Amino acid sequence: MSLAEFRGKVVLLFFGYTSCQDVCPVTLAHLKDLVKQLGPAADGAQVLSVTVDPEVDTAEVLAKYLPQFDARFVGLTGTRDQIDQIAGLYLAEHHRTHDVEISTEHHRSKAYTEKSYLYTHAQQIYLLDAAGRVRGLYFSGSPLAEMESAVRSLLTEQASGASDDLGSKSDSGEEASPADPRHSHHGRGIEENDR
Repeated sequence: MSLAEFRGKVVLLFFGYTSCQDVCPVTLAHLKDLVKQLGPAADGAQVLSVTVDPEVDTAEVLAKYLPQFDARFVGLTGTRDQIDQIAGLYLAEHHRTHDVEISTEHHRSKAYTEKSYLYTHAQQIYLLDAAGRVRGLYFSGSPLAEMESAVRSLLTEQASGASDDLGSKSDSGEEASPADPRHSHHGRGIEENDR
């Protein structure tokens, strides 16, 4: 499956990693609250979490980690080059803060590896419309009511067909969607031939 297969759904896209002890769990908990607040309307939306630590965050790790927040959340992983390419499409900066692995022994939540690197990474939640275009940027501190309103507005727009009127092609006639990464439920890999 590819991100293009989520066309027709509103997507909330986030970059993070499972060994993160601050921004990532807070953001995923915030998204969990948003999905809960949306109720049945959440069926028209999808939370996607792209790892910035693909060496540790395998498909199996993401499949164990994300359901702690919501069983519907999907994780994306792949090679370092694939992750860098996807992050670049969204201007989502990320890098290791040190080239030294640290112990995860004292993490507040269950760690899936004994050691991990620390990363700085973009903290934005990208709101994509049904055509795959970025229509908003949010953070874990963004008011849930504001985010809910934006998601519901895009769901209404999608239902009325209005998002198609915005045009899904660039001036050159190419698809305007910023990325087409491979994924699978909870986090399998980005396939090499998807670039």
